Amino acid sequence: MEDLVEHRYGRDDMRLVTASFRTHRFVPHAHSEYAIAAIERGVEAVRYRGATEHAPAGSLLLLDADTIHAGRPGIAEGWDYRVFYIPQPLLAELAGHRPAFSSPTPHDPRLAARLIRLHRRQDQTSLAAQEEFEALCTEILARYTRRGIAPVPIRTTPAGPVAKVQRHLAEDLRRTPSLDELAQVTGLPRFRLLRAFRRETGVTPHGYLLQLRLRCAQQLLTAGHTVARAAAESGFYDQAHLHRHFRRTFAATPGRFARNDVQDRRGSRA
Repeated sequence: MEDLVEHRYGRDDMRLVTASFRTHRFVPHAHSEYAIAAIERGVEAVRYRGATEHAPAGSLLLLDADTIHAGRPGIAEGWDYRVFYIPQPLLAELAGHRPAFSSPTPHDPRLAARLIRLHRRQDQTSLAAQEEFEALCTEILARYTRRGIAPVPIRTTPAGPVAKVQRHLAEDLRRTPSLDELAQVTGLPRFRLLRAFRRETGVTPHGYLLQLRLRCAQQLLTAGHTVARAAAESGFYDQAHLHRHFRRTFAATPGRFARNDVQDRRGSRA
């Protein structure tokens, strides 16, 4: 089977590479970006900072920018991996400093699985994908760099950035703003905003918007509107989208909620 490589681009000039190598051997080279990858299958042997590391499936591959490295099959069957090549300014923005990874090939199946799921997403520029990228990179940086994430205190006030985002999200439930838009509303860097919002509310902006939409759908169903209208007016893509999130949150379908709610209100008037 031949070696296969696929490149695509995300936001902020980030490159996403999906590759399957059986025989290829990389000569020593360096990238201007950081590389954060997950091994999906097989084993890669990585020559890095004077030592050879073996990364089996379930491992992360964490390489600093501008650092010479080489790779080759660690077993006869080679390896498959998914890589985020992250520009230095982007990872420095996220960390609050220029990070350096302490270990190039930690075995971490849980984080590797999360990285693979995120890499497979086609909506890399969506608010939900950006939130997952920030959360995943934050955990990787906290666990596998010496300095972790630089803490930046943000004062909480009724006129503060979190309250501004909450008001902005509530203004129109039928659209999902981008992370850049929310950052512009608050005047904060986007990753600082995400951390502040999650710390104060316990959810991400996208999670908060979902709760607003579900609350709106409940109100519409209680008022006697159809499930289709409740889905459309509260900002869900369609009835199936509302059904999935409604059942996950309230342990009941929108239709059952509407029927029970109408019966309860009729019974209370009898």
